Amino acid sequence: MDTFDPTPYATFDRMSSGKWYLAVSDELGNIAGNAARLYHEYNQIGPTNPERSRELLRDLLNPASGDCTIKAPAIIEYGINTTIGEDVFINFGLTILDIAPVTIGARSMLGPNCQILTAGHPVHDVEMRRGGWENGAPVHIGEDVWLGGGVTVVGGVSIGDRAVIGAGAVVTRDIPADSIAVGNPARVIRMRDEDNLERTQLPDDVPVEALATLREQAHNR
Repeated sequence: MDTFDPTPYATFDRMSSGKWYLAVSDELGNIAGNAARLYHEYNQIGPTNPERSRELLRDLLNPASGDCTIKAPAIIEYGINTTIGEDVFINFGLTILDIAPVTIGARSMLGPNCQILTAGHPVHDVEMRRGGWENGAPVHIGEDVWLGGGVTVVGGVSIGDRAVIGAGAVVTRDIPADSIAVGNPARVIRMRDEDNLERTQLPDDVPVEALATLREQAHNR
C-alpha cells in the first residue's frame, strides 16, 4: 500500500471551501489553538477588562468584523472564518464552529446559547466518518436579524435581513428576509407587519432609535 500523504486534504483553504478535508495539519491546529487561547482568555476576563476584551475579539474574528458585543462565555473554533458586523449583540453561551465562513450582519441580535454549526460529516459512509473526514457549508445571517435563545443554525443556511427566529428553533434551510420562523425544523409562520409596529406603544417624545440617539448625544458632549 502506498504511503498516504494527508497534506493536500488538510489545508485551511480546503476546509473553508466545503470540500472533504482532514483536521490533521499543523496549519489547522495552530489556527484553532490560537483561537482557543484567545477565547479562553476572553472568557476568563468576562466583564472585568473591556478594553482587553475588545482587543481579543479583534484578534479572534475576521479583520472585516465591526465593533460588536459578545457576552462571555463564548466559543468560536477558528475565529478567522467568522465575520461579525457593526453593533451586533450576542448574549451568553455562543458556540460557532466556523469550519466554513460565518457572516453575521450589522445590528443583529443573538440570544443566549445560540449555536452556529457549519461542520458536517459523512452520513451514509460510516467508514469515511470513522476515518475523520469532515466538510463544511457557510452560514449567512443578514442585518437586523434576531435569533431567540437556544437557536441552532446549521451549515448551508442563509437567513435574510430583519428576520426573527423563535427561541429553540433549529434552522435547517434558508429563511427569507422579513419573516418570522419557529420550530424544529424552523418554518416561516408569518411575515413582519409594517402596520403593527411596536413603536406605537412608546410615548410620543421617546426616540425609536434610542441607542443611536444616546451615542450621538455622547459624541456631542
